[in-house]
Amino acid sequence: MKTIKYDQPTAYLRVIIFLFFPIFNGCAGMDQLEKEAPPEPLIITNALPFTDIPVPSGFNRDLTKSFVYDTGNDRMRVGHLFFNGNTGLKLTVEFYRNEMANKGWTLVNSMASTDTFLNYNKEGWVCTIIIRSRSFNRSTVEVQVGPVQMLSK
Repeated sequence: MKTIKYDQPTAYLRVIIFLFFPIFNGCAGMDQLEKEAPPEPLIITNALPFTDIPVPSGFNRDLTKSFVYDTGNDRMRVGHLFFNGNTGLKLTVEFYRNEMANKGWTLVNSMASTDTFLNYNKEGWVCTIIIRSRSFNRSTVEVQVGPVQMLSK
């Protein structure tokens, strides 16, 4: 019987490679587990019962301040709605500028200072959106919506 001799450094190297190969091979597949799922599309809710007024994802209606007056026959519906969310002023204003146009609203005018006022109209309706910045990159949205008042002569 013939004995095969290895020099010590080569033998240690082979043992190290043999022991660490499964670890490196197992870690190579880890990137597949760590990949994040693609972001979900932005969910846009509506300021019910006003289905043509969008509300950004992550904003919740403040039920203690909000109210809607509805005659029940769609002739007269007025709303004063308040929402709180975790999106900053700039992104919230951008959202409303884009999404109100997508819902068929026309921007009449806007004014920005510490608060941003956006005034819209649409086929006999007016809507004012007031966006206020809050601490920690948050904002509140106030929506005032109702029919256009016809002036009598």
